[in-house]
Amino acid sequence: MEENRDNQKISAKHVMIKDIKKMEIGSQVQIIGFVKGNIEEENITLDDRTGEITINIQKLKFPFKIDDLVNVFAMVKPTMEGEKKLEAIFFQDMSNLNFDHFQKLYNMKKELTE
Repeated sequence: MEENRDNQKISAKHVMIKDIKKMEIGSQVQIIGFVKGNIEEENITLDDRTGEITINIQKLKFPFKIDDLVNVFAMVKPTMEGEKKLEAIFFQDMSNLNFDHFQKLYNMKKELTE
């Protein structure tokens, strides 16, 4: 969590990659997914089984490798083309998480809150 100018806590909304398009510029999100190819100095590709997304990591050390399960906290930023991109804030190792279970619970919660 981060604080805004009024010292109020701002929390990152947990979303699936398919829902990133609905997020506003400047909002903070967290996505749990598997690291896929494209690990380089500036970007990684994350796959949460609803899609893949490239996340900018240039300001952080990235200690993970392909197929690791991670929780990425990121800021939604605009691109020059009017699209949305993600800039990583920090990562968490989620290797002990049962991802199939997590997805079922996420979907159940989403159905109840919509």
